[in-house]
Amino acid sequence: MNNNNKWFSLIEVVIATWIITISVFWVYKLIWENTKIINISSNILQQNSLVWVLKECIRNIEFWTYIIWQEHNFNLWANLDECLTWTINKVIVDNIEFELKWKIMEVWTEYIIWEYLVNNWLSYSLTWTFVQIKN
Repeated sequence: MNNNNKWFSLIEVVIATWIITISVFWVYKLIWENTKIINISSNILQQNSLVWVLKECIRNIEFWTYIIWQEHNFNLWANLDECLTWTINKVIVDNIEFELKWKIMEVWTEYIIWEYLVNNWLSYSLTWTFVQIKN
């Protein structure tokens, strides 16, 4: 009779160990998913911030000729206080590399319609349209 009680105790220990292992695994999985969501949210926040910076820079760049549908690369310099068109379109913010591009969709005597894109490999790309009224 004592022999059966030992086996029952061993089965209880195995089941308890299995339940604790599964519980710890799920807690780590939840922490990992939460960290992933926070990182993606931070990337999207940076990306949305760059959209407005790009819009303001487009507004302040003077163009003498307008070539419709030609895609232009855009660069913020290392100090992030100067924006120009350039051959390199990569901008690094918080160790994340973003791609900035824009093109003129339509030109009229009263306005210019721009389309601009902010992209990175960690999240989806954002494409916006901006109507600039000429002065």
